[in-house]
Amino acid sequence: MSVLDAFPTRPLRANRIGISCLTGCFVVLVGFAFAGGMAWWQAEDLWRDYKISRSYEIADDARISNGECKTRKLIFTDCSATILAADGASSRVEMMFVDMQTGGYETGVVRSREDPRLLTLELGVEKISDRILTFLAFVGGFAVLGIAGLAMLFKASRLRRAVAKPVVMRPVVAKVLTQTRTWLNHTIKYEYSLDGKTRKATSILKKNEIPFFLDTEERQVLAVVPQTTSTPILLDAGLEMLDLTDEERAAVHAAVSPVQDDIRLDRSMRW
Repeated sequence: MSVLDAFPTRPLRANRIGISCLTGCFVVLVGFAFAGGMAWWQAEDLWRDYKISRSYEIADDARISNGECKTRKLIFTDCSATILAADGASSRVEMMFVDMQTGGYETGVVRSREDPRLLTLELGVEKISDRILTFLAFVGGFAVLGIAGLAMLFKASRLRRAVAKPVVMRPVVAKVLTQTRTWLNHTIKYEYSLDGKTRKATSILKKNEIPFFLDTEERQVLAVVPQTTSTPILLDAGLEMLDLTDEERAAVHAAVSPVQDDIRLDRSMRW
């Protein structure tokens, strides 16, 4: 009897779903906080320098004070300086761009021909295209991270509603893509086929838990998909994710007992 045939067909309740709301909230906060922080840091200066870049001239009556550029990770450069205007007014300039240059930068002060009150560094105008692309990449990337966190929370909420009452679970064989262990948990990314479509999913187990592997190479795992949704629940080796009876757990384990025994033996020898 295969493990799929041995799996119970009665409605089951899920004890856990393998999706962490805490992780989802953290990802949302980090993603949108960094996106907002980057926008707050760069947007105003970028918009001013874009307006100046459309038509500008050298401002010989202004000078630079406390100018500094730092290169991080070999390519990310951020520069800051204080510009002192002829009338004594001062303004702080901040900019960030991607550049492979290893030496210093020489620059002067420029002003907008349309609005002479607008002053900035000539370097900022010369790098305006790079700055816009860098800004969009950072803000967009962090915003996407935040959206991914929202999607995780939405998926968790939908799955919890789907298993709020006992429901028939469809067992599926999934292929492990990656496994990541941290001091907090064990994250498994995998793909599975459902209704003729190949889908990908990520599940989180406790740090000392392992999935219900179906082969000694640990490439295939057992998951279940509630009948009312397409989001899977990855099963742990002890089958504690679901409210199975002892007899049902024994029947599923018996279907792959030689494999499970080999896995336990292999792990005991490694650990």
